[in-house]
Amino acid sequence: MIKTVAFDLDDTLWDLRPVIMRAEEKLGNWLKAKTPSLRHDPNTMRSIRDKLISQEPSLAHRLTELRRQGIECAMLQNEIPKDEAHRLSHAAMEVFLAARNEIEFFDGALAAIASIAQRYQLGALTNGNADIDRLGLGQHFSFAFSAEEVGAPKPAPDLFHAALAHTGCQPSEMVYVGDDPIKDIDPANRLGLHTVWLKNEQRATAGETSPDRTINKIIELPDALLDLDSSCI
Repeated sequence: MIKTVAFDLDDTLWDLRPVIMRAEEKLGNWLKAKTPSLRHDPNTMRSIRDKLISQEPSLAHRLTELRRQGIECAMLQNEIPKDEAHRLSHAAMEVFLAARNEIEFFDGALAAIASIAQRYQLGALTNGNADIDRLGLGQHFSFAFSAEEVGAPKPAPDLFHAALAHTGCQPSEMVYVGDDPIKDIDPANRLGLHTVWLKNEQRATAGETSPDRTINKIIELPDALLDLDSSCI
């Protein structure tokens, strides 16, 4: 019997691209007001981040710290004093994270979550840095783990191991819901979890395994889970 439903967040419960675009714009405007001469264009920041990752590979999945260090490096290159650059980079990240968590849920997502929460324990497993409390999901979700916390991004199994250890569930008692066949469905299947794929036309590459259920919209999830749960009895 299914006891827990864990979710991917970005592109499963909302569209990520417009969220990041708005967050980047707000961050850019804030930096321009604080440090008018700072170069914060995409090419400059990409070059800085690539250099940081080459020096410290773990930053590749520590997205918040990578962005913060990138901003600090850009400020240091702009001859802003080290202490001031450090302070401003932390303040800048608060601006970015606040905007990054201003999302528009897919139609029916909140209703689906509220319905599912009456039957199952819910949690989140994400490679990103969305915050379930800032998103208002804390009332329904009892746990959340990020790649930054566990030390490895999906498709590595670390996030799934963290969820299983936290809940005490057997793999067969947990369902994972995600939009990416390779990063979400394949690793969950390999560990023995049940899987529900939210079909995403932007994920053109098929995975090596098949989901237990496929849905076209997140509002279809409660029925898919009921069907899956009944087949497990």
